[in-house]
Amino acid sequence: MKYSALSDIGLKREKNEDNWNIVLDREGNPIGFIIADGMGGYLAGEQASRIAVENMSLMVLECTSKKLSDESIREIIISEINKINDRIMNYSLENLGGLKSGTTLSVGMVIGDNLHIIHIGDCRVYRIRDGKITRLTEDHSYVAKLIKEGLISADEANHHPDRNRITRALGFQEDFFPDINKERIQPDDIYIFCTDGLYEGMSDEEILDTVNKEPRENIAKRLIEKAKESGGADNITVIVTWM
Repeated sequence: MKYSALSDIGLKREKNEDNWNIVLDREGNPIGFIIADGMGGYLAGEQASRIAVENMSLMVLECTSKKLSDESIREIIISEINKINDRIMNYSLENLGGLKSGTTLSVGMVIGDNLHIIHIGDCRVYRIRDGKITRLTEDHSYVAKLIKEGLISADEANHHPDRNRITRALGFQEDFFPDINKERIQPDDIYIFCTDGLYEGMSDEEILDTVNKEPRENIAKRLIEKAKESGGADNITVIVTWM
């Protein structure tokens, strides 16, 4: 697989609290795509997302270095997520005087022909296949819950006063269970991992249109440019990978 990735502070934030990493195997092939959006203000969010990305990078290497069953992979993921959660909570306790910090997290782990997706919060993973864009993650947010219950439309969610309210994030509660899914990678698939700074200013259709118009190596750069043209109110991080 090939990839490109960029992160931008946006136009209105003083710091970039996003963190990301591409994990490579010994031959230099990408086997892990990790993106996290920290929250908590000052350096708190940046530290929370850094803790998550660094530790998940090590977990990806562990899971891909030997043959494991799906159940074993799942057990390792849940164990590591809870260790990361504890590390962030301890960091907050020791450094923030009782204030909370946390992070959202989305991970894609390549094992054979499969992409294992680990997800907490409102980062997103998209797949573009046969000219169609599909969200592979579900936002853990208040407005997503309202949409699911049929109380508001997707368009109304974009302007809802609580659109940035997260219902699940690392660092805020104990005993954590992430969403874990697996799908088979097909030739010509394109995957996009992004923080909410991208899609808050762009619809899924606009993201797809950009993907269709740009060379694959330029997609991440152009998506960030378009998000900033739409206001750039948040940090924006985009990872694009393709076969």
